[in-house]
Amino acid sequence: MLIRRATTNDIGAIMTIVHSAQRALAELGIDQWQDGYPSEDVILEDVSRGVGYVAYTLDGTVLGYEAVVVTGEEAYTQLPDEVWHTPNEYVVVHRLCVSGECRRQGVALKLISFACEHAQQHNIEAFRIDTHKGNTRMLSLLNKLGFEYVGIVHYDSGERMAFDLNITANNNI
Repeated sequence: MLIRRATTNDIGAIMTIVHSAQRALAELGIDQWQDGYPSEDVILEDVSRGVGYVAYTLDGTVLGYEAVVVTGEEAYTQLPDEVWHTPNEYVVVHRLCVSGECRRQGVALKLISFACEHAQQHNIEAFRIDTHKGNTRMLSLLNKLGFEYVGIVHYDSGERMAFDLNITANNNI
């Protein structure tokens, strides 16, 4: 499995994965991503900004998607600096999703590992991420990787649990 920057040619495959993820979240009984987010316009914006990445096979099949951002996240300013275990310069991953056909096969881990490598290439030691309290798959992965819970942030779509990780001090990724 490889990772590369997403292109507009990937939009169809990415949206298929997004729709699969929306169905999986609905099956968990949570409202995350049930309002049309992330839309194709959001993914196109990621691609045009150069922050969208896909995991893919050697034959070009797209397996997963993420947006890797190093410019911060406005919602995280809702929490005081002292609750974070990491410096204010950090990488954040949004819109992480994996094809339903290959969940629990290491694709999400590969995407998160890539985000860590991306951060380190930019001399960033901190990783922040958030998810819905009912997203048990993501919560399990974050726990396994050593992310620490820091508090609740609010988006228009609802509350999210925020986590951070010191990339340099972590041996789980």
